[in-house]
Amino acid sequence: MIQLRNVSKFYYSKGMIASGISRVNLDFDLGEFVVITGESGSGKSTLLNVISGLDSYEEGEMYINGKETSHYLASDFEDYRKKYIGNIFQNFNLVNSYTVYQNIELILRINGYSKEVMRRRVDEIIDRVGLSAFRKTKVSKLSGGQRQRVSIARALAKDTDIIVADEPTGNLDSESAAGIVALLSEIARDKLVIVVTHNYDQFEAYATRRIKMHDGKVIENVHVVPIPPASGQQHAGSAGRMSTGSVLRLGVRNTFNIFYKFLLLLIVFLFLVFSVSSQYTSFVNKQYENSILGYNSYFYNYSNDRVVLKKSDKGLFTEDDYTALGRIDNIKTVAPNDILLDSSIYVEGDMLTVEAFPRSISEFSGEPDLGRLPEQPGEALLKGPNDGYFMSDDSAEAMLDQSFEAWFGDSEEMKVTIVGIKYEPVDEAAVSYSGEIYLTDEQIQQMRTDLYSSGSTIITTINGKDMEAGMGDYYYRVMKSDYVPKGNAVVSEEISNFYLNEESQDLNMKAAIGHDISVQVRNMFYQEKMNLKISDVYTEKTFKDKTGDSNYDEHDGAIYISNEDFRTLFEKGNYQCSVYLDDLKKADETVQAIRDLGYVALPLKDTVVGMDEDIVSMVEVPISILIILAIFCISYIVAGLILRSRSSYFSILRMLGLAKKIIRWILNVEVLLVANIAYGIFLIVISLVRRGVIEIEYMQTLVQFLQMRDYVILYLLICVMALLISAWFSRRLFRKTAMGSFREEE
Repeated sequence: MIQLRNVSKFYYSKGMIASGISRVNLDFDLGEFVVITGESGSGKSTLLNVISGLDSYEEGEMYINGKETSHYLASDFEDYRKKYIGNIFQNFNLVNSYTVYQNIELILRINGYSKEVMRRRVDEIIDRVGLSAFRKTKVSKLSGGQRQRVSIARALAKDTDIIVADEPTGNLDSESAAGIVALLSEIARDKLVIVVTHNYDQFEAYATRRIKMHDGKVIENVHVVPIPPASGQQHAGSAGRMSTGSVLRLGVRNTFNIFYKFLLLLIVFLFLVFSVSSQYTSFVNKQYENSILGYNSYFYNYSNDRVVLKKSDKGLFTEDDYTALGRIDNIKTVAPNDILLDSSIYVEGDMLTVEAFPRSISEFSGEPDLGRLPEQPGEALLKGPNDGYFMSDDSAEAMLDQSFEAWFGDSEEMKVTIVGIKYEPVDEAAVSYSGEIYLTDEQIQQMRTDLYSSGSTIITTINGKDMEAGMGDYYYRVMKSDYVPKGNAVVSEEISNFYLNEESQDLNMKAAIGHDISVQVRNMFYQEKMNLKISDVYTEKTFKDKTGDSNYDEHDGAIYISNEDFRTLFEKGNYQCSVYLDDLKKADETVQAIRDLGYVALPLKDTVVGMDEDIVSMVEVPISILIILAIFCISYIVAGLILRSRSSYFSILRMLGLAKKIIRWILNVEVLLVANIAYGIFLIVISLVRRGVIEIEYMQTLVQFLQMRDYVILYLLICVMALLISAWFSRRLFRKTAMGSFREEE
């Protein structure tokens, strides 16, 4: 069965080499009951460990059923132990936190037996070793003799060809020892039983061979009695590979088996989850604070809670669009007249000088704090903070029903009467605040029309020539007049020059009359074209009479058309609108919801340029990464120390023949389960914070900044960290042989 040829084993410790066994030559056959004796340090236990594959050897050759083993890897010896070896240890090497049943069941799980076979064989073997009354008792509560019986029962359950026992009676009283020896002799038939002992007398009546060792060498090898004839009985050995269900079951069992270890590991992972999430949200919070402390060179009203929208087809917004947007969670208000939001109204008077953004009174919610809502064009409600700078209680009351001069863009001076006041809280985080002025829908429409007019490029085709008027230019720009009929245009005398020829030099003033011109409007939202007939020409003397405009110096060169034609060109709806968010922490998910409805969305918070944006990227990102790595290292070290207390358990699994890969799986299940429990507790706490059950500022900050993708990323990160901890412990565990690892833990 086993042949040893000049086998030697050496131990290395602190630069010193010691011999365990030296040039041993022995043969072992089935049916033998071999007793190996010798004084302490003679090498008998080392010999037994080499035979059982728990330790490697450095010289010679060991044959198993005629096959060489010098080339065996650790995995090969694992298979050998699993298939051939049943171990009985002096110190029992049982899992103390397991019951009698679980310890015996463990070896059958390792060897791949089915649930039905395990249940039947465990019960049979427990009865055979006389431990039926202790079936559900934890091994830690048994006497020494009872524990050794469990160890023998475990070897019996495996039903291998070879039973090796290292000092099986060394820790027992004489009565218990006698019972163990009798039990070993009973199971020795058709097996190779090798016993290492100091007390040969206990086994003399059953031994078929006696081997004596001294100083690592065999000095006596005597066959006491002939080997009994073999019965031909086949031993089960291993039924197959350990099932996935058994791996999961052992992993879950080990997680909760020793509660204080589970609790310590859970605390480590709770620390990991909360610390990593805290550092992440701290970084996001800094980014958020940085984003609101900046400037915007395009949008004048760059409120961070504002999102500018356009339709994907570049069409006009309708009431249905505003209704759909208003239904989205976290949208506080919808501002249809977006084009006006970046053009402020400047209001000035003896008691008031203020710049405010125009809004339609239909967008106002609630009731004014003073006065009433505007009802007629020219009436206005002023909204702003009662901070003594924008307005105060005394000045507000005095402003009611007073008229003030106001300017909007390039339009003429107008009058507004303040009929209502609405106070709002001061926003300490705001970069600037100019307030809002609410006007009637009619006046808002007029302002929007004027803004389209002043913000458009006008291309006028005169006698085949295109003349362009950009923003701010009055030459060839279209203006409205009550004096001009629909479809007609009154132009400056300069335009007559486009129609002059040699025969008509004396008709300079009237050369343009009766000719057609086309006016094309272009802006970022739409294009419109109109054909007109020149009905008259103005000069400086006739300017006011023919146009109704008294400002010749500024408006000379403009093309005057009827109010109706002007409205056709410029009285359009809204091609752009804005929405204001209630909670900026949820801005990204709200913007995504807007985009899911088919709108093009631009959050203004993303357009603000912070002065220290580069510093955030270059300094805060690496610092955050280093802090997270430090958190992981702390967790890594502490978790590793806790897992070290499990080393003896996993070493026992190795000695029983379980493959490294399977042990890694069991360890992964155990660590991942604790990590998932910690993450589950984290989610429960987050849920309680969201519901207001827990009111802790630190937790409320976490909730504000964590979004769904962050929870997923955090979960994956925790799982990866758990697997790294498991991998580190596995590498340490498998650094040595099974016996070497176990000795280290002892």
